[in-house]
Amino acid sequence: MTMMTNQAAAKPMTSKRVVFQVAAALALSAYCLLHYAWLTESPPEQKWTDSASLIRGRSLSAVDLPPRCFIPREYRLSKQPTSPTYLASFHGGGGGKVISNLAQALTGIAATNQVNYARRRIDHSVLFETHYPLEGAIKVEGDDANFRGAILLLRNPVDSILSFFNAFYARKYHYLIDFRAPAEDWIRYRDSAQFADQLKAYERFVLHWMNKYKKNREDLVLITYEGITGGRGAIFTKQIASYLDKSEGINVIDPDSIPCIWEKFVRDQWYPNNGHASTATSFQERAEDRPLTQDQLFAVSRMLQSLDERFGRDKQFSTIMNSYMNSLYDYSDSVIS
Repeated sequence: MTMMTNQAAAKPMTSKRVVFQVAAALALSAYCLLHYAWLTESPPEQKWTDSASLIRGRSLSAVDLPPRCFIPREYRLSKQPTSPTYLASFHGGGGGKVISNLAQALTGIAATNQVNYARRRIDHSVLFETHYPLEGAIKVEGDDANFRGAILLLRNPVDSILSFFNAFYARKYHYLIDFRAPAEDWIRYRDSAQFADQLKAYERFVLHWMNKYKKNREDLVLITYEGITGGRGAIFTKQIASYLDKSEGINVIDPDSIPCIWEKFVRDQWYPNNGHASTATSFQERAEDRPLTQDQLFAVSRMLQSLDERFGRDKQFSTIMNSYMNSLYDYSDSVIS
């Protein structure tokens, strides 16, 4: 009798547990659907045309900016499918975030990367930043047919490796902001196998993307870090805008607004004191406390020459490689034997 009573009492408890579990599952599903809808929803008052600024936005700056200089209040994934672009950048080299910010401001559509990777997100984004084929990068090239092409961001390999080292040091010691590592730590890093490994990684990275679009060069845009952050950065920003505007499901803002967008995201961010960018480059990673050995400079030079010989028929690429080779002379005062 007692056993039957206990069994009868257990049934309501089990029933309540099932009801609770079902309710929790439904609530979780509803939350996921609402969250995805929020990610893909476009602001209702935001309208786009091929040649007009955003109807709704905020002024970039209160001083010396054109009256039609507007950017979106926020960036969301496109409600309609897009034809995104690869943004290929060397890991830790800097500049990838700059171009992502510019692309978002130019189009109002969010960019994606391997941190927030999801197939459905990429297909509704303006571009996908990747470090592939470097170690740890996600390979998404099985869906090349969905991509417009690629923006290949190049930077002087010496500065790229120095920037990567600073990022590596910051992660190692859990710094949450950009940090310039001590000179003695650079010397230890340089004298290990890391420098040679990163130089090989740089060459492999460039080879991959140049070979990938060798037969479809019109689908590849070459942008240099030195160019986008230098005094002519607004010109290169217009080049990016023109390329993105030809992508399916993507429109850019009024061309007259492009220079002030570059000023906001590059000049004002990195030159707050005088507002003038260097004609050569912005963040110079190199300094007298970052010396290289003579053998390392020779290795960099040989690598650049090898790339130039392989793709030398591409005049733009050859010009970039030769400018990097010429810049190695700047290290003459900081080289140790």
